[in-house]
This record gives sequence, structure tokens and C-alpha cells, in this order.
Amino acid sequence: MPSLPYKLHTVDSVKSTNTTVKALAKEGVPEGYVLAAASQTNGRGRLNRVFFSPKGTGLYVSILLRPSCLLPPYALTCMSAVALAETIEDYQVECGIKWVNDIYIHGKKAAGILTESHLNQDGSFDYAVVGIGVNLFYPENGFPDKLSETATAVFSGDPDEELRKQFLKRLLARFKRYYDQLPSIAFYESYRDRLIGSGRRVLVSEPDGVRYGIASGIDRSFRLIVQFDDGTENAVDRGEIEFL
Repeated sequence: MPSLPYKLHTVDSVKSTNTTVKALAKEGVPEGYVLAAASQTNGRGRLNRVFFSPKGTGLYVSILLRPSCLLPPYALTCMSAVALAETIEDYQVECGIKWVNDIYIHGKKAAGILTESHLNQDGSFDYAVVGIGVNLFYPENGFPDKLSETATAVFSGDPDEELRKQFLKRLLARFKRYYDQLPSIAFYESYRDRLIGSGRRVLVSEPDGVRYGIASGIDRSFRLIVQFDDGTENAVDRGEIEFL
């Protein structure tokens, strides 16, 4: 893989960094374009969920990629999760990764990742957009009621713009280091070792129904391995996982 060239653009507010960068990708903008926003008016997560994106307290960034190699479906998401987790740990904050795309601190969600891609007929990438949303600081009036029991922030102090800029710089540097090593999955062990929930009971919601089982780790393609109650073992690569 050639070295990833960054071209960083920052804005005060945007509807969705991923939506904006996807539109630019379709127009042929080269890889390395990065859009960082102080807030989003319509932030998105996996499965079309809303991602709470208040002004001044979070980091919302999308990175345009055009990988020249074939990769497992979740490789870019998992690579991003490792880069983000390592950046958080730079500040002596312990965190873990919930399969496949969420960062947790002390049992609560602090960040999420949304990767959206368009593939060519041969399975190669036309483009991929990796969106990363991080709750860096607590909102002035706290999280909304529906998030107050499940959301947290990386830092406990008041919002600090310089700290936000430093965090983004560190995150992009780590992301680039792993991306430049592709197709080598140099981050597999780092992802596996930070994975939370191994050994726990899970509910797997798939298009054809729900199943219960025990999560037991991931395979080399970053699929979650589940020992289901019916005695079967499967590597899950779609649907929603709920730890019970």
C-alpha cells in the first residue's frame, strides 16, 4: 500500500461527516481527504442509529480511503478501533472494544465507528469512508436521558480545544501507521486483546431472527465466534450483538 496522504479540512458544523465525504468520494476526490467537525446535526451510527454529536465536546471525523488491496469486511473498522483505543490510552484512560465498532470506558460507550464503502465488481474498493465519533468531554447539561446510563466521555474536565486538536493529530498518526501496512493485518492482536465480552452470553439479532449463545473471541477475519445454544459454532459477520 502507498503511504496515506492526509488533506485535513475542519468545519464548525456539518450534517454528517460521513455523508459529506461519501459525496466527495463519488466525485473522485483522492484518498486521504479528512473532514473533522466540531458538531453534527445528523450524525449517524451503525444500523442507521443517531449518533449524538453536540458542539464543542466531541470529535467527529471521516477519512476517505481507496485501498488497493482486498480486505476482510470489517478490517478497516477494526483497524480504526485499535488506532482510537491506543490514542485514548495515551492519556492513561483504560478502554475496551465491543465488537465490532464501539469503544467502551468503565462499561459505557465513549466512541463509535461507521465504515461505509463501495466495491467494484471484482470485490476491490472504489472507496471507503471511515467515520469516527468520540465523546471527548461531557456535555454541559449532561447526556440526554436516553443516553445518560450508557454513554461516557474520555476526559472528565472542561472542553479544551487544544486537547481536541492534539487528540486528532495522535489519532490520524496511528491510523496512518496501520493503514500503510495493509494488507498486513498488523492490528489483529491489539484488537483481539482489547475485545470485551468474551465468555459472556450474547443475543445475536440477524435478518432471519435472533439466537442466543456465548461469545468466545474473533477469527482472523474479525468475525465474532459464538457458541450457540443449539450446539453450533458460527463466525458472525452481520447483525447486531447484545451482551447479556
